[in-house]
Amino acid sequence: MVRHKKKKLVYQFLSFILPFIILSIVITSVILSLTNYNFFQKTIKQDYANILKSSAGEIRLFMDNAQRNLESLALLMAATKLDSWQKEIALTAFLHINTQFVSIDLFSADGKKIVSTISESPASNSADPEIFGKALSGKVSVSGVKLAKNDIPHMHLAVPVFRLGNVKEVLWAQLNLKSIWDVLEGITIGDTGQVYIMDLSGRYIAHRQIDRVLRSAPTEKPDVLRKIHGAKAPVEWTDDEDGSTSYNLGVYVPGLDWVVVLSQPSTEIFAYLYRNLFWAVLMTVLICIVTVFLAWRWVRRFLVPIKTLHQQVQVIGQGNMDQKVSINSEDEIGDLGMAFNEMTDSLKEYIVREVEAAKALAHSKNLAILGTASSKVTHEVGNFLNNTHMALSGLKRENLSHRGEKILKIIEKDSTRVNEFIHKFLQFAKKPVLHLQKSPIDLIIREILEITGPEAEKRGIKITLNWDAEIPVVNIDPGLMSQVFNNLLKNSMDAMPDTGLISINGSIENKDLVISVADTGEGIDNENLEKIFEPFFTTKGSKGTGLGMPIVKTNVEAHGGTIECRSELKKGTTFIIRLPI
Repeated sequence: MVRHKKKKLVYQFLSFILPFIILSIVITSVILSLTNYNFFQKTIKQDYANILKSSAGEIRLFMDNAQRNLESLALLMAATKLDSWQKEIALTAFLHINTQFVSIDLFSADGKKIVSTISESPASNSADPEIFGKALSGKVSVSGVKLAKNDIPHMHLAVPVFRLGNVKEVLWAQLNLKSIWDVLEGITIGDTGQVYIMDLSGRYIAHRQIDRVLRSAPTEKPDVLRKIHGAKAPVEWTDDEDGSTSYNLGVYVPGLDWVVVLSQPSTEIFAYLYRNLFWAVLMTVLICIVTVFLAWRWVRRFLVPIKTLHQQVQVIGQGNMDQKVSINSEDEIGDLGMAFNEMTDSLKEYIVREVEAAKALAHSKNLAILGTASSKVTHEVGNFLNNTHMALSGLKRENLSHRGEKILKIIEKDSTRVNEFIHKFLQFAKKPVLHLQKSPIDLIIREILEITGPEAEKRGIKITLNWDAEIPVVNIDPGLMSQVFNNLLKNSMDAMPDTGLISINGSIENKDLVISVADTGEGIDNENLEKIFEPFFTTKGSKGTGLGMPIVKTNVEAHGGTIECRSELKKGTTFIIRLPI
């Protein structure tokens, strides 16, 4: 009967969770595939646009360099007076260095050829009137791409040569476009993708298939070319050639009136993506099958330790905090058992902390009540002491017997002591109010040393102050900090019945100001050392109130600092104060 229930639970669990798991896997796979497809398309367009812009930039750079080199030659020709033979030598040397030029001719202003780098031929004796006329007007002129008799495309550059502000000669150069073809040949886009150049008429200027360049008839792409010419960003379109679709991206090159086009078959572009999609579908199916199998085994193993865990947790729930969960399982159930054990230990610690916190809260409330009560008591006792002092002042003016004067002094001494005790008690019971200001602590210590120094010198006690010069001024309440160091110095002096040494040191440690007050007195035993900061604890007997050190601790902690005491019998005591800078 029990076994039947377990199997039923397994089936219910599997029938409930497996559809969600499989559906989640399928939806995740579809979303990732769609995201990958969209990202792939954006990446392809961006990468191809970068390739296209880079190619157009190289072509533009090639043309700019050719133009600058020819302008430099024009400046050289204008700056020197050369005869015809020297000019021919100069043009030949320039042509030898700048291999992107096929030939260079020098024409006079009236259109007559002066020198040439190639043998005379009828075709080379004249220049294009429109381009030549623009050069005569003082501007660098670039011709469009033209076909030679062998159908090889070429173009001309015309650069004016100025003398005395007038155009006297024109450099006429035929530019070799093979360098541009070399640029395109160096661009690899898959196995069949390529980059080619067209002019705005649709004529191929550079193409891997040389027959397209040699063909004189322009291609029929007027709409696309006009769109590319007017666009600031690359323009994309598709073509159907030879029964296959190709992806194209074109960009316009200003100044040259060229269009640089990147083309690649769509099947090649998306082959990698389709292959990934196939593997994604296959892996999704396999993952679903494996998930069903693993879920079946996992659920069967999962139910056994759960029952054990439930039984042991019930024991813990009855209040037996010493009960430990023990599950022989190295999976999440085993981790859950360990977590229950850690929770039990943490709960026990929490209970202890809460008890201690309750004690501390009760102590704080008692201190608050004590502070309120002390204020009222201080007010009443203060009034009494004031009246007593006034009465004592009146009695001092009376003629008293020797015994009466003695009693009067005892009353005056005791009232002063009670007044001092009440003042310290009130100061301890109330939380100090800080009046912060930027102050150098060493200056406060030096003022205290000026007051206590004579007494210490009279008793043979030497006080030294070692203060790091790099210690900055800090935000403190000068009055409260003066009480701190005044109490510490008095305690150190009281701890030395004979001569001794008190050392005060100030330094910076880990962004804290550390001040130590060390004496060579009698020291404090371990039992009393733990009580040194407790209220009303004193080792001075009737001479002490037991409030000095608690007040010191309260003042230091009010500044966000800490104080600790280290001591050894017969070796001395050291108080260490740490204040945040």
